[in-house]
Amino acid sequence: MMELAPADRPVDPRRIQAIIAAARPLLRGIDWEARTDTWVGARPCTPDGLPLIGPTGSPRVYVNCGHGMWGVALGPLSGRLLADAIATGTSPAELAPLHPLR
Repeated sequence: MMELAPADRPVDPRRIQAIIAAARPLLRGIDWEARTDTWVGARPCTPDGLPLIGPTGSPRVYVNCGHGMWGVALGPLSGRLLADAIATGTSPAELAPLHPLR
């Protein structure tokens, strides 16, 4: 779940513990207590909650952004779709609802 909070809000240790609890069964061999740094940061989101993937109003400028908290997971896939669209000159139908100028 994405948390909407002021940009200057400090790290909430409960959120860190929840992330560790979710990741621990999936990532073996990690010393979770040896962390040296924690941080929070903005997640780029759009008003309608959908990412912006495709050409902009400026020639030769394309974007692949606005994935919110799913950027690490979805960025590579949407990047591949966008690269294919740029290389072939045809955009898959799946990208139509994500057009930056929608």
